[in-house]
Amino acid sequence: MKNKRFYLARLFLLLLVFQAGTLAATPNPPAGVEDPQKLLQKTIDRLINKLEAQREQIKQDQSVAYRISDELIAPYIDFPRIARLVIGKHWRKATNTQKTKLVEEIRSLLTRSYVTAMTSYTDEIIAYKDRIQYQPSRYKPGDRKASVRATVGIGNGQTVEVQYQLYLKDGKWKIYDIRIEGISLALTYRTTFGETIRREGLDKLIAQLEERNRNGDVELPDAVAKPFRKPAPENSAAAHD
Repeated sequence: MKNKRFYLARLFLLLLVFQAGTLAATPNPPAGVEDPQKLLQKTIDRLINKLEAQREQIKQDQSVAYRISDELIAPYIDFPRIARLVIGKHWRKATNTQKTKLVEEIRSLLTRSYVTAMTSYTDEIIAYKDRIQYQPSRYKPGDRKASVRATVGIGNGQTVEVQYQLYLKDGKWKIYDIRIEGISLALTYRTTFGETIRREGLDKLIAQLEERNRNGDVELPDAVAKPFRKPAPENSAAAHD
C-alpha cells in the first residue's frame, strides 16, 4: 500500500508539472517573451496527444516514456537551478565536477519519477487533467521569476494547494520548484541532502544518488507526498481479520 500511495503522489506531481500549461493567461508577460500559459499549453497539447497516440507502447516499454520525457518535459525544467536549491550554501564550495555530477543525478532521479508515473498511470494522467484549477499569474514586465497558484481535486471534495515557481532562463520559462500545501519540493530535499553533506560530505551524497538511480528508488520526500495520500479506512484492519 505504501508504494501505491507514493506512486499516486508522483502521478499528481507529474500532472502538476504537465498541467502548468493551463495557467490563466498572464496579464504582463515580459516584452518579447512568451507567457507561461502559451508556452506550456502547447507542451500540454503535444504531451496529451503523445500519451493518447502511444498509450499501449508507453505501458509496455519505458524507453518510449523516456523519449517523451526528453522531448516534452526536460526542456521546461531547470535542473541546474534545482540542484543549486537542494544543496543550498554547499553549492558555492562544490567543484565544477561535483556540480556537473549532482545536476546529472538529480535530473536522473526526477526523470525516472516522471517516467514511472507515465508508464504506471498513463490512463489516469489523461483522465485527471481536468481536476486542476489555476489562479492568474501576475508579475511586472522585466521580472525573471513568476509564481502561479493552483488547486488539485483529489476526491471526496478535498483539494490540495500547489504553487509553481518559474524562472526566465535564456528567454524561456522553466519550472524550478513546486510547493505542495506550502512545502517546497526543493527545500524538502535540501533538508534531507544537507544532513548527508554535513555528516559525510558532498561526494557521499552524490554516491548515494547514484546508488538510488541504479536501484530505481524514486520515493518522494514524505512531507511532499503526504498531502496526496488517501487515509486508510478506519475498519481496514478489521476487514483483514
